[in-house]
Amino acid sequence: MFFIKEYNLILVTGAAGFIGYNIAKRLNLMGIKDLILLDDKEKFPKPKKFSNLDYVEYRHYTDLVNLKNIKCIFHEGACSDTLEYNKDYMMGINYEYSKEIFSLAKVCKSKFIYASSASVYGLNENSQEISDNESPLNIYAESKLLFDKYIMSQEYPAVGLRYFNVYGRGEENKGKMASMAYKMNLEYLESKRISLFKGTGGYGDGEQKRDFIYIDDVVSINMFFMQESLHDIYNVGTGNAEPFNEIANNIFKYYKDKDRNFNYIEMPEYLVPKYQNFTEANILKLKSAGYSYDFFSLEEGVKNYLNDLNTSFA
Repeated sequence: MFFIKEYNLILVTGAAGFIGYNIAKRLNLMGIKDLILLDDKEKFPKPKKFSNLDYVEYRHYTDLVNLKNIKCIFHEGACSDTLEYNKDYMMGINYEYSKEIFSLAKVCKSKFIYASSASVYGLNENSQEISDNESPLNIYAESKLLFDKYIMSQEYPAVGLRYFNVYGRGEENKGKMASMAYKMNLEYLESKRISLFKGTGGYGDGEQKRDFIYIDDVVSINMFFMQESLHDIYNVGTGNAEPFNEIANNIFKYYKDKDRNFNYIEMPEYLVPKYQNFTEANILKLKSAGYSYDFFSLEEGVKNYLNDLNTSFA
């Protein structure tokens, strides 16, 4: 349990998105009701998604005039499409606009916690938060790393969180950027089978590994850093990589499907050179900062997520 200090006003950017929405929801459930939810107007979904949030104020992404008394900023707004090739567009949102939000934090003397990404490590399987391990493979990762470096060059304290493979409720509108847990569940409901890549890089069929972390754990880590006064970058994962097959097995288990129809397919040639066969968060720094809470197991997280999905689909 987190014991929250008194806060006058909290700003969440990207509040109509996956992680931003869940942060706003947790804050509200904890009794913090003075929230500004910031995002593009057209991204806000039907009011039902925000029906549990009291005393919130919807603002356009660029409407920063007269924002005062902000005590904490959770900056989750970004272009997260790893296949976006327009560098000016990506840098404009993920770097230049992020600097504007950071400037707002300095003016308001508020805490600043922002979303970075594990994609900055590229194909490097060593994820310790040092520059030698950083090797971005796309414009998205480059934009995230550039902002990380900018933040660490500043004296004003801020916390960057390098998210690994986050899954859970609220990601339904992410489209092609949705988690494999979401995509596998959709395929299963449509065809009663789950498709995964055949073996690559010395890994067997469907045995490529990721550090899957449940959304509730990601939000808890954000809440933890709201209470701390630190200036650093931290990996956000469980520290335990698991194969894609394990997500599929948990989906089959959830639906009591004993046949477990796997469909292993060839990886497209264009993807092979840039495909990460293994990612795992080094969370020693996170633990050293004082975060000592248990993570949801993959089985627990997938079960909770499927319960949420089946409730929303009903």
